[in-house]
Amino acid sequence: MLLAMAVSLAAVAQSFSLVQPRNVIEGRNFNITFRLSDSEGNPPAAPQLEGCTLLYGPSTSTMQSTQIINGKMTSSYSIDFSFVYRADKAGDVQIPSVSINADGKTLHSKPASFKILPPNRTQSQSYSNASSSQQQSGGVSAPEPGRISSDDLLVRVFFSKSSVYEQEPVVATIKVYTKFDISSFLVTTQPAFEGFLTEELPVDMETSIEHYNGQNYHTAVLKRLLLYPQRSGKLSVNSGKYDVTIVQYETVNMGFFRTQRPVEREVTTSSNAASLQVNPLPEPKPAGFNGAVGVFTVDTRLDTELLRTNEAAVYSYIIKGRGNIKYLSEPSVQFPAGIDVYTPKTDIEANIIGGGTNMSGAYTTDFTFVPQEVGNFTIDGTDFVYFNPETKKYVTVDVPDMPIKVLKGNSSAAVVEQKNIDNTINDILHIHPVRPGDQKMEVAYHFSSTYYWLAYVIVALVLIGLIVIYRRHIRLEADVVGRKLAKASRVATKRLKAARGFMDRHENDKFYAALSGALWGYMSDKLSIPASQLTRENISSKLEAYGVSEDKIKDVLDVLDRCEMARFTPTHSDDEVAELYSKASQVINNIENTKKR
Repeated sequence: MLLAMAVSLAAVAQSFSLVQPRNVIEGRNFNITFRLSDSEGNPPAAPQLEGCTLLYGPSTSTMQSTQIINGKMTSSYSIDFSFVYRADKAGDVQIPSVSINADGKTLHSKPASFKILPPNRTQSQSYSNASSSQQQSGGVSAPEPGRISSDDLLVRVFFSKSSVYEQEPVVATIKVYTKFDISSFLVTTQPAFEGFLTEELPVDMETSIEHYNGQNYHTAVLKRLLLYPQRSGKLSVNSGKYDVTIVQYETVNMGFFRTQRPVEREVTTSSNAASLQVNPLPEPKPAGFNGAVGVFTVDTRLDTELLRTNEAAVYSYIIKGRGNIKYLSEPSVQFPAGIDVYTPKTDIEANIIGGGTNMSGAYTTDFTFVPQEVGNFTIDGTDFVYFNPETKKYVTVDVPDMPIKVLKGNSSAAVVEQKNIDNTINDILHIHPVRPGDQKMEVAYHFSSTYYWLAYVIVALVLIGLIVIYRRHIRLEADVVGRKLAKASRVATKRLKAARGFMDRHENDKFYAALSGALWGYMSDKLSIPASQLTRENISSKLEAYGVSEDKIKDVLDVLDRCEMARFTPTHSDDEVAELYSKASQVINNIENTKKR
């Protein structure tokens, strides 16, 4: 057993990394932690941080885990080295690369940075008498119990840019700012982004401390969207509504000592109504412009070099670049006379880049054509026109003409000379043409035969069956909702597997993010709810209409709520994480085993 553990540990790559620090408030103490994985080494030297004072360190802690899956054992081992600093001066702090000597090798951590935030404008500069309520809220000064103002809890909607052109991408972020611990956060009305095409972006579940309007808050991103404005003018986003349960701490006098008692209070808050200035595209628009905004290139190609009559070939028109690649219009390509062209097929590959600020990929249109005549022809190059918002100019991509040469195809069968038949073969005879004067052969017709009509009926039934199967295939291909419904369980299982990996590695923040994404995505696919309309009320009503019992609906909402609340609570035990994972798997199984009404 020990030998197997040693072999397993040796197979794991060594690493030395910095646990990314969060922002800290001026005057507070904070930790800088370096993690050495699957190796042994002496503590590293403490890095020098500008605007900070080293108080003590390093302190060490170790963690080891072993798993046996299908008879295969894997183990992991790590040592954390923590240094305690005091934040003396507000500003940006750079953490340099730190080296460590581990098992004869020198490993280096990557540089990182964080911010020291100034204290609240109304907060005393003396921190020696900080209350326990402040300590429980991670250094953010919480108001006295009973006092809840609009500055203590707010939800902001803001854009990454204040002004854009039509079809130019912009990121919208919905973020909560709070000075309290939050035990429940429910979205009752989502902000509506009318006039935009939207793409949902992944959200980091981690919380951080942020300085806003002279105050320090705990912040968490609720939603991020990549938007493409569809019209010019001032586009507004209405405010959303949220039901929040906050936790305040009241001082209780116990005679000889005092203690803090948590008290929950329900608050309804609204987000701001944000607006974005969308500029119209410059006039006059050049000929051939179909709404492409970004930076693009164009390439064309044939799938074969040798063309023949009555043989199909494919001409591909490929647009690559970044911008509104997913929403481009199909190009119009002119083919010469003598060539039959079929309905083009479009394939789009789009990926989010730049941390969610833009989209890149390829927009490919395949034109299938069949030459009918022999000769030399030319497929006209269709120029592509796009608007570059960086230079604020239209750009025309010249697409060259493509000459093609068509040869005659094999349209007739070759004539084979009749040869003498071997004399030893007596069961095969030549076919002799009928000449004038020859005796006419008697032909027997079988229209009245039972076998003839039976074969006719069988062929007709097979043809009807093929038509029914083909029509069903076409209907299933067009039923996007049905396909999403059919694969909802498979996608959820794949996402749950990813969450299980984070759980096994004790990466709780990533676990909750993966589990939340799996559940919300499953509900969207299974219940045919757009991502922008995913709320507890919509999910509850859809599940009830689907035929799910009231108890099982409560289980679903409970798991969703616990995933949302996880971002506001700092720590979770392994048992809590495992129990939540098991319950999430159970609610998905319950829905899958429910027969739809």
